[in-house]
Amino acid sequence: MLLTAKFTQGSISEHIVKMALTNAIGLSVFFVVDLFDIYFISLLNQPHLVSAIGYALAILFFCSSFSIAMMIANSAVVAKSLGEKQNQDAKKIASTCILITLTSSLIITFTIFLNTSEILTLIGAIGEERTAALQYLNIIIFSFPIVAVAMQMTATLRALGKAKLAMFCMLMGGITNLIFTPLFIFYLPLSIEGVAWASFISRVVTLVFGSYYLLVKCQFKSRISFSDFKINTLKILHIAAPASLTQVVTPISHLYITYEMAKFGSDFVAGWTVISRIIPVAFIMLFAMPGSIGPIISQNLGANNVIRVKATLNHSLNLIIKYVFVLALTLSLLQDHLISLFNTHANATILLRFFCQYVSISFIFVAVNLVAMSFLNNIGRPKMASMLNVGKLLLGTIPLVSVCAYYYGAPGILVGQALSSIIFAIISMAICYQTLAKLNK
Repeated sequence: MLLTAKFTQGSISEHIVKMALTNAIGLSVFFVVDLFDIYFISLLNQPHLVSAIGYALAILFFCSSFSIAMMIANSAVVAKSLGEKQNQDAKKIASTCILITLTSSLIITFTIFLNTSEILTLIGAIGEERTAALQYLNIIIFSFPIVAVAMQMTATLRALGKAKLAMFCMLMGGITNLIFTPLFIFYLPLSIEGVAWASFISRVVTLVFGSYYLLVKCQFKSRISFSDFKINTLKILHIAAPASLTQVVTPISHLYITYEMAKFGSDFVAGWTVISRIIPVAFIMLFAMPGSIGPIISQNLGANNVIRVKATLNHSLNLIIKYVFVLALTLSLLQDHLISLFNTHANATILLRFFCQYVSISFIFVAVNLVAMSFLNNIGRPKMASMLNVGKLLLGTIPLVSVCAYYYGAPGILVGQALSSIIFAIISMAICYQTLAKLNK
């Protein structure tokens, strides 16, 4: 199969839109499925089950963060090799990524499985919520190696410019989940365990399609020797190690917010669970954009085309800011429908309404942060991205959330999180443009 660095030519804005839309469609299936899982569970009128999924997802967030870090490394190194016209090296790097991911994900899986009860207790889960979360995690955690490898395959497909194939893999997995979840919950009935089994099956489907498209249709595979593995591992870890630190900050923030919410009662935890599932669905383009612009930046960097690298940053910021503004306005107008849809009560309703009315607009700065992190990772500055994200957690999120929670209660937690995003978005952008200026020189 003929491999070309397609992002080094043509319209930058068209490449960004195409990559972002296909990535968003693929991701949206999983995020929408998560949201539907919460909706189906809410129909059982057992609020503790919604809270249980919230606690479980906070833990699973760590697993996802590792997978995303490896995807960042995969995309950056493979795409850069393609930009340098080193196609065989790109194949060996992709194979090394898959091998590292499989080994590491197995270790993480068994570590979490053996300590699930203690972790749930640590983040504040008690009683029925803790029991239900334990049942869910004991099933879903064993699908982590499956989805981790599948994510590597879709990342490689995007690095090749095969965004539609990557999208289709995720679509098939998401549709499978959407079919099996209500079937398991209402007809078998398996309650929260049914949600876990449906997700497990969907991840297997994603892996099957990813393997077919990458290894069979694209023939993007290569045998690797021990020396190849050693050399490529160093290249990958140069980005993956700091990227892992960068990515792990998000689930730590999520865990800390869940911990603070738990102090105000299970109603607020349930409200936070709904909000945390609405966010990736409503702002899907935010989460699609970093993975979309990564291959574009890396291929042009490999081809020494700094002008196109700068254009990619500018176009992506312009698109994402406009998108968030429209979506924040839409959430504000639809808040009553969301409250009715998820059957929230009392404090959960207060928190959901507060988010839609006041906090959602702050995701403009979340978007800027995400684009900045992707830019720095792919431009060869992953350590700077890590420093910024760790700084945001330690100097922004934790102190601001704590102070705002003390003075303003549960809604103050969302305010603290928003203030942290605003401060560090400004800092991150200043560093990005400073880095571009150095590249020009």
